[in-house]
Amino acid sequence: MMRPLIKDLFEPVPGGVTLVITVGNGLRSDDGAGPYIAAKAAEPHPGVALLDAGDKPENVLDKAVSFKPARTIIIDAADFGGQPGDIRLLPEDAIPSNTLTTHTFPLPVVAKMIAEDTGSEIFFIGIQPKSMAFGEGLSDEVRAAADLIVQYISA
Repeated sequence: MMRPLIKDLFEPVPGGVTLVITVGNGLRSDDGAGPYIAAKAAEPHPGVALLDAGDKPENVLDKAVSFKPARTIIIDAADFGGQPGDIRLLPEDAIPSNTLTTHTFPLPVVAKMIAEDTGSEIFFIGIQPKSMAFGEGLSDEVRAAADLIVQYISA
């Protein structure tokens, strides 16, 4: 199966909703890419819904399921060995399934719960961070990547 282009994932699904869930902690430098995207993409395309989970993705489960999404995209900073600001579609097995990340609940578990309750296709998009140290603000590279994703989401 051919992997979809990242930009194409943000297009509305005919007869369904594309749900974008951003994840991250704005107090951990580039881990704040998700919340930054959610704040900047205030007006998503019609048929696209946006939820910012912050650093607790389990807190948006009920709301995510209520959208009955056909497609769910989870965006987070992820160290996949790329250059800072690289954006990649990540396979689920590349996402940590334990709580040794900056989040309190593993993203694959959240994704599985959404998929089981809605039948939604799930995609994980990672942005390679430059720094995850304590501190506010994104690096220039990650901000540019996040701004590109905002363009994909916004009407």
